[in-house]
This record gives sequence, structure tokens and C-alpha cells, in this order.
Amino acid sequence: MTIEKKGDILIIQNRQLSQLDLFVCRILDILTDYTSYVIVSGYVAILFGRSRSTEDIDIIIPFCNYSIFKRIHDTFIERRYEFLNAEDASGLYSILVSGSAIRLCETNSFIPNIEIKFTKNESDEYSLTHRIELLIDGKSFWISPIEIQIAFKFWLGSEKDIEDAIFIREVCTDFIDKDLLREFCLSFGVENETS
Repeated sequence: MTIEKKGDILIIQNRQLSQLDLFVCRILDILTDYTSYVIVSGYVAILFGRSRSTEDIDIIIPFCNYSIFKRIHDTFIERRYEFLNAEDASGLYSILVSGSAIRLCETNSFIPNIEIKFTKNESDEYSLTHRIELLIDGKSFWISPIEIQIAFKFWLGSEKDIEDAIFIREVCTDFIDKDLLREFCLSFGVENETS
């Protein structure tokens, strides 16, 4: 597997899409008909080739009004997906507006699932506004900027999160803005050398 940068796009060569990736692509194909998104957290490391499993994929979307969300909801239901939160569209929307996440999966298949939330802080807004296109096997995945992703994973601090941060830092070393990474590490109160 190799990673190259063409303009603002990161391209991963010699990596086939996994079943998990294909599940995410099916969700994103629907979601992008209605809104933009950014993938954050552990799945970003997996996209870059880290060999580990995950039960959920974290996706941030911008705030939208109820009528747009209802259309998103109804389309997922029509396409045989279900929300794990035991709510109708109105209840799910209330969960999102309150700052919490909702979970989406294929019908009768709880894992893997997608955790969707509205932007709720500056980090979320930055990640969505400055998202990066990652191209794998002809499919686009919009991910959070590498620098904030690394700092955030160090800040989370679990062994898995620190390993994710180190992995991303190593495989993306040629594409990292070191000053920006340092700035995000300072704002999260972590050290970039946490390893």
C-alpha cells in the first residue's frame, strides 16, 4: 500500500476495499445526496491501513433542519437500514439537536454501525470545514484533517487511541503540517511525542 498526495487529495494505492469499507460507502452514497460529512476517530486509522476491527464509524454532519433530516431518515429506512436508537424521525432529530449521536446499521445487523452526530464544538466545525478527500479504489472518503485527528486521538488517551495516533502520524508523515500538528496538540493539551 502506498499513499500519495495530488493537490488536496490523498490517494491510497494498492489497497482493496474491505467489507467494512463497502458498508460505509453504501451509507455515504445515501448521505451525500442530502448533506456533507466528515469521518473522524478510529475508522480514519483503518482507512490508512491500520489492522484492527471496529464496531462503529463516527461521522459528523452539519446541523440541518428537521425536514432535511426526515428525508435522510426516510431514505435510509426505504433502503433497508435501521436506527438503533428506539425513536421515530422526530425523536432521532431531538437526540441530534441535544448534542448526542444516533446509530445506523443495516436491518437486523447491529455491527458494524454508523454513529452520526451534528457538529457541536470548534473541533467538529474545523474537521468538517477543512475535511480532506481520501481516495481508495475509486471511492471517496472525506476525513478530518490528519493533524487534528492525531492530536484528538492522543487526547482520548486509551491505548488503542494512542496507537491509532502513532500509526496515522507514521504513515502520513510526508503529508503532515508539523506546525499545525503542534498547534492542535497544544490546544488539546497533549504531546505529539506521546509514545
